[in-house]
Amino acid sequence: MLWTISHLLTGMKLFIVESPTKAKTIVRYLGRGWRVEATLGHIKDLPPDNLGVDMESLEPTFVWVRGKKKLFDRIRELAKKATFVCIGTDPDREGEAIAYFVREELKRLNIPIGRVVFYEITPDSIRQAVEAPGEVNTHLVKAQFARRVLDRLIGYRLSPYLCKATGKLGLSVGRVQSPALRLVVEREREIIAFKKREYYHIKAVFEKGSVEFSALWNYRFERVENAKPYLEKLRRALFEVSLFSEERKEKEPPKPFITSSLQSVANQRLKMKVEQVQKTAQKLYEQGYITYPRTDSHRMNQQKAQEFMDYIKKTYGSNYVGKLRSFPQKSTTQGAHECIRPTGLTTPPLKGGELALYELILHRTLASLASPALLLERRAVLNPLYEGKGREEMPFMAKGLELLFDGYLRIYPEELELSALPFLQEGEVLKPKKIVVEKRQTQPPPRYTEGALVKKLEELGIGRPSTYATIVKTLKERNYVVEEKGYLKPTEVAFEVVDFLKEKFPGVIDYSFTNQMEQGLDEVEKGSRDWQELVREFFLSFKVE
Repeated sequence: MLWTISHLLTGMKLFIVESPTKAKTIVRYLGRGWRVEATLGHIKDLPPDNLGVDMESLEPTFVWVRGKKKLFDRIRELAKKATFVCIGTDPDREGEAIAYFVREELKRLNIPIGRVVFYEITPDSIRQAVEAPGEVNTHLVKAQFARRVLDRLIGYRLSPYLCKATGKLGLSVGRVQSPALRLVVEREREIIAFKKREYYHIKAVFEKGSVEFSALWNYRFERVENAKPYLEKLRRALFEVSLFSEERKEKEPPKPFITSSLQSVANQRLKMKVEQVQKTAQKLYEQGYITYPRTDSHRMNQQKAQEFMDYIKKTYGSNYVGKLRSFPQKSTTQGAHECIRPTGLTTPPLKGGELALYELILHRTLASLASPALLLERRAVLNPLYEGKGREEMPFMAKGLELLFDGYLRIYPEELELSALPFLQEGEVLKPKKIVVEKRQTQPPPRYTEGALVKKLEELGIGRPSTYATIVKTLKERNYVVEEKGYLKPTEVAFEVVDFLKEKFPGVIDYSFTNQMEQGLDEVEKGSRDWQELVREFFLSFKVE
């Protein structure tokens, strides 16, 4: 049944979302005559105790999630009294699947049902969404079906082989989980195989005026004894400046947050777990304080960007105002989404982790629209001089970095390795304050933090914004990784799992193969590929009997 404007003007209207927090926020903006109800997440899913997928047709069987039929019966009774139903679940595959099942349950009531989409919960965005309802996006729903069925088939069909091979119960294989585990395990193997080596450089320390600076001869000595003959010669030498240059450089502001960068930075700066970051961001969204937090798009609403830039001008001065930039996007980026930004500039009544995360998002958003920082980079080459011997080919390199204008760094501080180097003139001769041998060591690659793992997965095109937090959570719950001093360390069973999969089902942990699966799901979402054909093609490649 088609809806008309009269449906919005008369009788009771029902607005259905998935979250109670979201419902409480939206009801404040809709006015009289509206009821807002929450489904508390998915209402239907594959059965928890069996495969739920016909292996011939690949047709899934979706059943009521435990406790949801009774909850939805109450929503259905309300819908019977409504003149119009709006379904306002989240604007992604998961949300669209919830909207689909809600619509399927209510369409037999023969009342107008509209799917409304919004990316921030503000009075204007809700009003605009309600005034222009559309249909459930079946392509998005099919992409969710493909993802869910593919994950179920991989988990249910491959996991028993894994448990049998290792003799351990409770192990699992996952389309995204397993490549993520491979990353952690391979990094650990690099660390185990790493042999720490010491080496030595000769450093000269100078002083000009009140500025002390150092220059390094970039020759690597494997043993300190080998450096000593040179050290003795250099202690008697003067140094001539053979080259000096300086260059002003702009340090560009960071991009606004997307899901992966928010999780990575919040994990690093706020020491929040990735799952905690995502839950907190979702709550901030549902309370109307930030835009939708599951996004891979850096796009920002032009009107809001101007509002933020006006604030920068008023607060910091016109020389701190930058511009709204556009960034290259991957073919898989969801262009309708925005970056993660505040919905306004009024400080919300938050505290604790919510306030810390909100302020991080606010400062990053403002910084992305602020002016670049201005740096002065200086470089010098100093060559030792010896009496009666002329010049020795032993160039010592000195670098300096000075901050001339802080720009966006005033809003969003970042660590800079600043170092002093005074102005030098070519041909100038300096006497070193001291000459020393500096000991250094090669360092193994670091273990992944939660945030670094999410960043790597995003770089490889594995997983999507809605799955990053779940991946890390699953690795911990399966006891595949433990956390030590903020870093993810694989357990013994993790090595067994990766080795087994590499031998028996290499495709499931192949990074490019997993990325191709993600691209296939995106094609289904765009309507250019049949979802069951995709599932059949990828699952049959695992050769599971």
